This record gives sequence, structure tokens and C-alpha cells, in this order.
Amino acid sequence: MPGCEPVRVWSRLELRTRQVELDRVLQARTADPLWMLTRQWQFGEFQGEDTGSAVLATLARRTGTVTGLDIDGTPRPYRPELPLDAQVEQLPPHFPPAARAHAGRCFLDLLAGHLTADGLPSATAAAARVLAGLFPIEAPALDPQAPGQAVRVARRLAASTAQRVAQALAGRSFDGVALAVAGVAPAALRPAVPSGGEAALDRAVRDHAAWWRGLFLDPGTAGEAWDDARLGYDFGATVSHGDGERIRLRGGDGEPGWHAFDVEATGTGAPGGTGTDVTSTLPSPAQFAGMPSSRWWQLEDSAVSLGRIRADAGDLTKLLATEFALLYGNDWLIIGDTQAAGTMVEVEAVVITDTFGRRSIVRSASDSAGTDWSRWDLFSVAPARERGAGALAQHLWTPPVAPPPLDGPVREETVLLRDEGSNTVWAVESRVPDGLGGGTDGARVARHVRATLDELAGRAAAPAGPDDPGVRWRYRLGTTVPENWIPFVPVHVPGGNREVMLQRASMPRFFPPGSPRVRPITGILRPGLAEDDEQHAPYYINEEEVSRAGLVIRGGMRRARWLDGRTVVWHARRRATGRGEGDSGLAFDRVEPVGDG
Repeated sequence: MPGCEPVRVWSRLELRTRQVELDRVLQARTADPLWMLTRQWQFGEFQGEDTGSAVLATLARRTGTVTGLDIDGTPRPYRPELPLDAQVEQLPPHFPPAARAHAGRCFLDLLAGHLTADGLPSATAAAARVLAGLFPIEAPALDPQAPGQAVRVARRLAASTAQRVAQALAGRSFDGVALAVAGVAPAALRPAVPSGGEAALDRAVRDHAAWWRGLFLDPGTAGEAWDDARLGYDFGATVSHGDGERIRLRGGDGEPGWHAFDVEATGTGAPGGTGTDVTSTLPSPAQFAGMPSSRWWQLEDSAVSLGRIRADAGDLTKLLATEFALLYGNDWLIIGDTQAAGTMVEVEAVVITDTFGRRSIVRSASDSAGTDWSRWDLFSVAPARERGAGALAQHLWTPPVAPPPLDGPVREETVLLRDEGSNTVWAVESRVPDGLGGGTDGARVARHVRATLDELAGRAAAPAGPDDPGVRWRYRLGTTVPENWIPFVPVHVPGGNREVMLQRASMPRFFPPGSPRVRPITGILRPGLAEDDEQHAPYYINEEEVSRAGLVIRGGMRRARWLDGRTVVWHARRRATGRGEGDSGLAFDRVEPVGDG
């Protein structure tokens, strides 16, 4: 209703048709076709090319599949039933006494079930006693007075919980993991089962071994891909096409995704893969939320206000998005296609069929970048320039890796850092195995071991000052560092002039007298060390691996689900960037004030 002048207000506006039927109204006819023609001329629509819209896309591609692996320079067969990262990353697993005893208990349950199924008594006590002698769980006795055993005793006392668990299981249970690895029933075990139960025993052993292999990967080749000098994994894969072309890829550090591979070489070999296949699909326009509509008479929503975009000269992303939305949005199409894991696909041709029935070949804007740094390429595997490998055609490589796996608790962690004060690289064991399948604080264990050694040696606390009150200064030959700090010193590479490597060294122990040198605990730093800490080979790390930012190596269990639904568990190591340099406090020939100085 109109209100008072000069203000008019309408509470409601309604449209009313003059006809009963709505067919003519819905046609949205215009009474001024000249205005339409003028607007089309104004926007240059009369100068447009006679092109149609894309209605069909035909894609021809050449597919190659993974046919082999290269681990430690040795060709290995590729197992498609397992993810690539599990086959490459697996390390020798460590099972604590509690896990081994649990595996033994599971075998006894299997044996009792098979005996019952055969109508025999499910008596397993005799079998358990025999197995305890064949596959024992050992808990070495602690003898602090034994020569050279003080350090081992101190370490076991630092992990007192694990030592008590091992002592409780020793003689009362058996190592079920060792039985599963053996996979056959020992001859001494057959008299321990009821008469006629040999077949049930064999089935129980086979089922137990299969159950254990289903939980953890076979450790037969575990650890061979880990490069101790590079502190990372070094592996390769061979991709074979249907026409006999073979492409050797070399993997690097980090997650084994497409970006971790380089083209090592190309050649010919046995035919493999699926060759060239042709598929057709319906293309769809490339769009994003709030993008201007490609139709002239269609209204856009208010999700994005293109008029309020403020982009500076350095805002490359905003400039590209704006240019795509306003100028080239109609020129891009999305052609959906599927690619199996573990394949390399090279697109040979793309043919677009428009609404007029004409076919156009869409060629690549540029070849694969290869070693030409003036071009930019995405998702292509770069060639290894030091090996003289050539660039591949436009391709997409999808390694057969599992989705992001679940990482268990960190069992061991080592931080490598540079110490400019002592001109040394230190490997700090920030987390060490606790003997129960997990990890514990390495600094706490180091303090506990040091205190235990001092207690075993009967060493008294250092006096606050000298007996002579007139002495005001004290000379110290050298300081020390915690036992979880392992030094790496630079040494010359044999045959090189300036190239150096980092060699593992050791800090001395002065108490108790005659104690062995400090040795690392984590498996990351123990190459070349025997179980009794005797070194039978030196250990070197490439100097360029430890930058000024440092390096962190973590070890633990990983769990992933593969394509067929199978759960895979393996022991692996991960590397990450550190937090910069450190200061060990190691110094020599120091004069220090005594008391107030």
C-alpha cells in the first residue's frame, strides 16, 4: 500500500498473468530483438568462430606396470600383494619377551583346539614344558662383579621393569615367535602330545606360522634398503611397457611417493604392462565455487566477489585464479580417468569431439621438462642427470604405496646436530628402547646408567673444594658429556683431497676403572657393533647428510591397509629436519674458579 508522500512503501509485489496457461509465459520472450542484436554486437559475439562445445573425449594412453625392485643393488621380485613402502622400509623387528610369550600362549590355544577337533584330550602342559626347553625365553643373571659386565648390569637396571618381566617369564613360558619362524614341529615335541595327535600338532604349527606371517612381514630381507651412510632408504623399481620398453626408477629419501623417484635409465627388455589402450569419456568444464558462469543469461551466486579482488604484483596465485576465472575459464576441460597403483601412464593423444561432429587433437603444451630448467612441469619424474638419463614423455607415475599409514609410538629416536664449539657432530639418543616394545627417555637412561656405575664402583661424591682453603683456581683436563651423546668426527675419504666423512667415535669412561667406552643403544647408530659392544667395523655417515639444521631419525612400527583389505605391519625409520645446532659443553684445558673464585 502506498504511504504518505514523499515516501512510498509497498508491502508486496505480485505478478499476475493474463492467461490461464503458463506455456507462453515461461518462454520468456523479448519484445525488442534489436536490443539483443546490439548487445551481441557490443560484446563481439558476431566475430566469434564457428566452434561447438566439447561432448566427447577420446584418450589414448600407454600403460606400464612395476615388474621388479632393486634393493641394495640386487634385483628383487615385486610382490603386488604388499605395498611398496612396506617391502622397502621393513627393518628387522624386535619383539620383547612379553610378546614372545604371548605368541607361545596363542600356539598352545591352537594346539588345544586342534586336539579337541580330532577327539583327543586337549592336554598341552607337557608340550609347554618341552617348548620351554627348545625355545626358551632367557633372562641373563646380573653379576656386577663379573669382569667387564658393569655397563651391561647398569643398562639392565635402568630398564628394571623389562628385566623383571623377562625373569618372570624365563622357565615358565617359551618363545612363540621363534616357533613361528621355524614353521615346523620339532621332533622332540611329538612325544609330548597325546597318542595320535601328530597330525593335529602339524596343523597347529602351520596355522601358527601363517597367523604370525599375517601379522608381520617376513624379515628375511628386512633392512637391506636402509643405507647407513645416507641415513635413508635407497631402492629402485623397474617399469615395463607392453612394447618391451623398460624404465628403471631410483627412489630416494622420505615417503616413497612419485616425487621421491628419478629416472635412472631406459632400455628394452621383456614385454610387460598392458600396452596402449583407448578410452572415451564425457568432458566436464573446470570450475570452482563462485566462478563466473559460462552462460550469458545465468546469474552467479555471491560466493566470490571478483570485483573486490585486490592482487599485488607478487600475488601470483590470485592473478592466475582471476585470469582463469574471467578470461580462460571456458577453455579448460576436465577429463576423468582412472589409473591403477603401480603403473606409469604416458598420454599419447587426446581427441575432442564437439557438437558439430568435428574431431580435434589436443597436444601437450610442452614436452616433459627433463633437465631444461626453463620449463615448468608437474608430476613428472625427473631424470637422474648424473647418470645421463633422458627425459620421458608426458606421463604420470603412481607408485604402489599404501595410504598414509598409522605410526606407532616412537621406539628409538636419534638427533644428529652440529656443535661448532667442539667442531664435532653429535648423535643424541633422545629415545631408546625400553625392553617392553616401546621407548623411553634416552637422557634419563643415561643418567641412571651413570649413577649405577658410580654406585657399583663405590665412587664417592666429588668434594666441594680442595683441602687447602687458599686455593682459588682449579685446572680441569676436560669435561664430559652425557652417555646418550655419541660423537662423530670428520675423517678424510680415502683417495680424496677435501672430501670428508663422519666416523663414529666414542667417549671414554673413567669410572669404574677399566670400563669399556660409551657405545650407542639404538639400532640406528650400532652398525659394526657386536652384541657385547665390541666394534668389528667402523661406521661412517656422509658429511652432507647432517646440515646446520640437523637431522632426526625415528624408528617404530607402522600399520597400513592394502588394496585387498589386508593389514600390513612393519618396522621402519623416518627422517625429519632437526632444530638447528647444539652445544655439548665439551671443553679441554680449562681453569675454573673454586667456590666464590
